[in-house]
Amino acid sequence: MCKLNFFTRFIALKANTTDEKIYLIPFILILAGLIFCSCANPLQPVNTEEAERVKAELRDRSFRQFEPSRDATKRKAVILDFFNGVELWTQYAEGQMALSEWSISSEDYRIEKAGSEYRIYFETPRSEQILPTQCHNCIETSGISISIRDLFDRKKMRFKLNISNDDFPRPFPIFESWTAFEEDEYFD
Repeated sequence: MCKLNFFTRFIALKANTTDEKIYLIPFILILAGLIFCSCANPLQPVNTEEAERVKAELRDRSFRQFEPSRDATKRKAVILDFFNGVELWTQYAEGQMALSEWSISSEDYRIEKAGSEYRIYFETPRSEQILPTQCHNCIETSGISISIRDLFDRKKMRFKLNISNDDFPRPFPIFESWTAFEEDEYFD
């Protein structure tokens, strides 16, 4: 707050006339509002009861999305499964050929919340690369989380993948803004 007060005083001192000060007041108020809003909803861990409610809502559900579409010649795909914990599966394909395919999974996950956003973090994650070469635990698992907005409203539910580094193989970056995923039924 001290920095903001100093900033507003500095701007007011720079203005030479009363009219200029009046024009600066809306600008200062808008700037202060934006700063306040950006700090107003930090992510906070949810309590045990809310975590169980979120996990019950997601349990045995699967969501998928393709960029630009499922039938595109070059496409990126992401599937989020909540059958045994959480799994993030990704693929980059051209035509009928998958060129890159990998997944990160975890038997459990922790949850944080800010407003209508729930953020899911993998607990003791495992990774597997299927293509171009197969390997286990060779995909970096830190720096990735899954955000879900409007979780309890199927029509409004949106997903966003949060990626804090550029080390993930293709198809990333993808779905880093709020995106509607299709819900699929699970087939054995």
